[in-house]
Amino acid sequence: MTKAKPASKNSKNNSAKVSQNKVRSKVNSGRTNVSGTKKLGIKKNGKKNGAGKASLKRSTSGFEVEFFILDKNGRAVNAATKLLKEVAKQKRNENAEIVLEMGDSMIEVGSYPDVASSGTLSALLDNIKLLLYTADEMGLYLCPLGTYPGTNNPKLHQNTAHYKAKLALFGPKRWRHEARCAGYHFHYAMPWGVFDTKHKRLKKLINSKNKQSLVNAHNFLVAADPALTTFMQSSPFYQGKYLGKDSRAIMYRGLGKSEGLFSNFPDFGALPSYRHTVADMISKAEQRFEGWIKLITGAGVKNKDLPRYPSKLDTNWTPVRINKHGTIEQRGMDMNHPLIMYAVSVMTSKILEAIQERFYTIETSEVAIAEPFKVVKKVIFVPPDTYVKKELQTLSVNKGMDSDVIHRYCRRLVELAKILEPKKKPIKMLDPLEKMLKNKKTVSDEIISQARKLGHKDLNKPLPEEVSAKIALDHAKRLYQEVVLVQKLID
Repeated sequence: MTKAKPASKNSKNNSAKVSQNKVRSKVNSGRTNVSGTKKLGIKKNGKKNGAGKASLKRSTSGFEVEFFILDKNGRAVNAATKLLKEVAKQKRNENAEIVLEMGDSMIEVGSYPDVASSGTLSALLDNIKLLLYTADEMGLYLCPLGTYPGTNNPKLHQNTAHYKAKLALFGPKRWRHEARCAGYHFHYAMPWGVFDTKHKRLKKLINSKNKQSLVNAHNFLVAADPALTTFMQSSPFYQGKYLGKDSRAIMYRGLGKSEGLFSNFPDFGALPSYRHTVADMISKAEQRFEGWIKLITGAGVKNKDLPRYPSKLDTNWTPVRINKHGTIEQRGMDMNHPLIMYAVSVMTSKILEAIQERFYTIETSEVAIAEPFKVVKKVIFVPPDTYVKKELQTLSVNKGMDSDVIHRYCRRLVELAKILEPKKKPIKMLDPLEKMLKNKKTVSDEIISQARKLGHKDLNKPLPEEVSAKIALDHAKRLYQEVVLVQKLID
């Protein structure tokens, strides 16, 4: 990869001057090889210390991002298969991926975890740049939003037993919601010794400090979900209709929508409750797997057609989950622009690092309703999960930063990352979140303002297709600029 020059003091002011052609020239001079077939994998970094005992594995992060594919006019198009075919002509690198998603109007880019999130993000950006370059040559754009603002009718990929089973259970109308929702998935490697890589499952440990740190990490991510989803929200419109500040979460999780993807199956797609022990996690995973098999066989899937799941962890699509790759994953956020994505990743990594490597603990307390993420010694206090799920989650997806409660919750999460910074120095990468807090505006708010400037004054009416196309294309063009800016930051 060709390194970018260090960011200047006027990088933000100059961002508008970064043209698509400049990005293409950078990509052309340092093109990255990608695999068009291999799914995301995880590197293991468990090491031995001087005493011969395995030390805590160094913190690692990984990323999965999803983009809608647009034509030159800004309309969502079914072109992922053709785009991937062109990308696959390049020499393949097994440490990178660009793969198909469920719908042909969306494509996924992923990178392997590394010992530093910046190194992993650099690999991700390399993949995005190659994809942008290839799409540009085909007259296509990539849109980094949680939903396409207007009408999107994706062609569904139904060539696997897993997809066929979902189709049988959800039906084509409900299942199509999944192909209209683009997310950002943040992976963080679990502590050393808690995961069985051979059988792709959690170990049944009796006494382990690392085991409890995994429980704490899980509970933190559940508690943080309303803030993380607010920072990343970019989907006020779904199929041209205004549903709330996070329409993707509303339709995917089924929040207040009977026709939502997981409305009737909350165990598989809703925000989970806190866990008390790893044994609870193991029991819930087994219960969920058995429940899923029962559901799909009840929907008509015959035993000979059942998906061959490599792990019982594969039947969990909740916003926070233990992944068969050996990571704990926050997958409840909208897709968004690279600068915001990077800021959220840095913030989340710093807090998880403190929990897993310096053994900060998470405790539930009603005090945290008024003072969320309060730190006393090495204890981080979070609100009860019933409050997080019923009150905060609802406010987040519907009102976002317009809610004073959510605004304070988001601010307290940023402050927590600063408190836990071991070097006690300013975290420059959090600037996009600080700006969001100052202006009380997320990308969803930006999109609503754009729609109004383009003449769509009444949010109760459907968004005109020409307006949705213009908004989507505008954000797609911004993607070129931010890829370069983030690359400068991490270089």
